[in-house]
Amino acid sequence: MIKKLLSISILMLIITSSIVIALDITCHFTSNDPNWGADVSFSSPYPTNQSWQDVSDKELKIHVSNDLGETMNVSFHWSDHTLIDYNDSATNDTTVTITYSGNYDRYTQYDWYVNVTSVTFNNQSGQFWFKGEAYDWDIDRDADVDITDVNFVRDNYLETTAGRNDVTGDGYVNYLDRSRVQYHWGDDYS
Repeated sequence: MIKKLLSISILMLIITSSIVIALDITCHFTSNDPNWGADVSFSSPYPTNQSWQDVSDKELKIHVSNDLGETMNVSFHWSDHTLIDYNDSATNDTTVTITYSGNYDRYTQYDWYVNVTSVTFNNQSGQFWFKGEAYDWDIDRDADVDITDVNFVRDNYLETTAGRNDVTGDGYVNYLDRSRVQYHWGDDYS
């Protein structure tokens, strides 16, 4: 009986040890580890954070780097965690570009972020956002074509400019721009 209890005890010890070993897979880097201080990072989001985006430009970009030079998986997500697209073979110190297959709406804000993972690391960016571009004749981008927009054209009349006051995009602020704004007078895009 004692021999049988001893065999069961040894068997339980082996099973318990195996479970503990199997569960203890957490990896902690120490200052002696060659990976200590290394990182996966990202920069230069496109569209630029807090900008207005041409609704026909469907590209999202991020520059990625990995201090260890590992190949990375770069995934782009909307703020609700919906996957937009990914590249699972990004190399170190490159700009990853994906193309969004949907449509952007004018005046709508789009919040997004990026996950960058490699064999060793995982890093998530903060939130970036852009808005779908306003109509050209809504110069002040307030979703309403009104006297303010006409005044912007009036204040820059006959100037050579490439700004939003040049509604027609011909390089000059003139009667054509004013006519285009007045044609849309009272349009409400809110």
